[in-house]
Amino acid sequence: MRFQKNITNIIYKLCLTVLVFICRSPHGLAANSLSNKTSETDAVAQQLLDKFADGDKKGVLVMDSQPSFGEPNPFGPWLADQLASSLASQGQTLTLIDRSRIGTGLESLHLAPKDDWTIKNAVALGKSLGANTVVLSSYGFAEDGIGVTLAAFRVSEFEARPPTRFVVGMVFGKIPLTQELGARLGQPLDALKPKDGVYKSGFGGVSIPACIKCAPPAPRVPDIDLMGLLRAYPRGAAISLQFIVTPDGHTRNITVLTRIGFGFDEQLTKAAADWELKPAVGPDGKAVSVLFPFQFMFNFK
Repeated sequence: MRFQKNITNIIYKLCLTVLVFICRSPHGLAANSLSNKTSETDAVAQQLLDKFADGDKKGVLVMDSQPSFGEPNPFGPWLADQLASSLASQGQTLTLIDRSRIGTGLESLHLAPKDDWTIKNAVALGKSLGANTVVLSSYGFAEDGIGVTLAAFRVSEFEARPPTRFVVGMVFGKIPLTQELGARLGQPLDALKPKDGVYKSGFGGVSIPACIKCAPPAPRVPDIDLMGLLRAYPRGAAISLQFIVTPDGHTRNITVLTRIGFGFDEQLTKAAADWELKPAVGPDGKAVSVLFPFQFMFNFK
């Protein structure tokens, strides 16, 4: 029996289950205005653009940016306009899908901005508008600034194997808090902080933890029904955990999101209590506590 800690698939699942910040409000459906672009988003946009292949630049759809915490508001669409303009100004061969077409695209798919969005909906919308690439983003608290996460995905490679073909790239950055940015935000900067001090990994400029020592339970321990696992999952299976990763890289508050049974869920939870991870880093360069979804896969080859 061979266990796999598939980090690539973890990142892919994060893209599917965490980065679901496609537009939830109608405010961001206006066309971009390059003449009204600010320069604060240029650096983070350039970081993302550096990850694009030539084909990724032909038809880019930038979705409304979403807050890490709280409800969507007009700042998200405005920030998306700035990001789109920054991408266009720095990528000489990049072509943007006009954001004013999003409303028509939603109607054609019989979707409403208030719908519960998934990456599948984002890809469907991008495909309907002729986009090769969709860009999702989120924003959150930073000291004297706003943390941002940008992620780009290839529309044609949705559900591709390996999943790395689907992900163009992901970047984490910080935008300085200018007077205009503060006015556009429309709320105190502290309102973007998580009330319990636990951030979301991958959101608002907060990076994603990485395993240092994440040993699985031994498959032949008495509390695991190995034969039962073999019969139930001849091709292998995946179990999903969620836990907090502390600033020192330890785990706590471990819960099982997807169970496979036969005693393995309980043993993996016990093992995870002793795991060591590289902690997530916020947009200010400091390690922070984050809520982290983690998928563990195994097969019997």
